[in-house]
Amino acid sequence: MSDQESESLYERLGGAYGIAGAVDVLTERLFENDTANRNPVTAEFHEEHDPAGFKYLVTAWTIEHTGGPEVYPGRDMEEAHEELEVTELEFDVVRTEIKATLYHVGVPEPETRELMGIIDMFRDEVVADEHRDESWTAP
Repeated sequence: MSDQESESLYERLGGAYGIAGAVDVLTERLFENDTANRNPVTAEFHEEHDPAGFKYLVTAWTIEHTGGPEVYPGRDMEEAHEELEVTELEFDVVRTEIKATLYHVGVPEPETRELMGIIDMFRDEVVADEHRDESWTAP
């Protein structure tokens, strides 16, 4: 087994600094994305909260879910998104921004694919039941 194969995704993404840098770019993209902010609850959240706290939570969540230390202090994904009433489209818009950000900051394809697999595992916890499209299949 090569050294790269034995490294966690967290390590291959550059650890806390690499992840924080990507999340910094991602947050700017999400706060400016008109489609992502079409959801009135999301738009209100972005207007009322400083992006720094959101960046911290997304960074900590990503660190933990990619094999880094357990540092995420937030709620689970279902609880955190419950009142947002996220639709399949809104999930896909955020998913697209995540993937585009990974490409933008130069994350290699294998790591991008692996992280997107993690994101896709949380679709059912993020998308509201009444907005779930049972015919949807992963990209």
